[in-house]
Parts: sequence; structure tokens; C-alpha cells
Amino acid sequence: MSTQRLNVTLPDDVSEILKTKKNKSEFLAEAVREKAMNDKKREIIEKARKLKKYYESDKDLVSLNSLDSQDFVD
Repeated sequence: MSTQRLNVTLPDDVSEILKTKKNKSEFLAEAVREKAMNDKKREIIEKARKLKKYYESDKDLVSLNSLDSQDFVD
């Protein structure tokens, strides 16, 4: 995997956390990926909630029914 060197400015409390990590780059990469996935899940759930009224009013619409399951959130 290719990499890029970045110069970032972080708050003191975050800097203190990073000082305790052996591999700061790996820790930050994992944290950014996790945050991006959580943001995307939240975005999808919000869009599904906005469509919910249409699915409740039209019983022929069924493609989002599984979004109510715990499996989707996990």
C-alpha cells in the first residue's frame, strides 16, 4: 500500500494520547477509517429514516425493510 506523509496540527489532548501509541501512523489510519465508516453508516440510516414514510404508506415498497434489523447496524 502506498503512503503519504502529512503534517497535521492536533489539540494537546489528542497529542498526549498519541504519545502513548507505539505506531502512531497505524493508530491514526485505523481511527480515520473507523470514523469514516461510522459517518457513512449514520448517513445511510438517516436517508433510510427519511424514506420510511414512503415505505410505510406503500406496501409494494420492500427493499429497505431489512434496514430495521440489527444486522444492518452492525
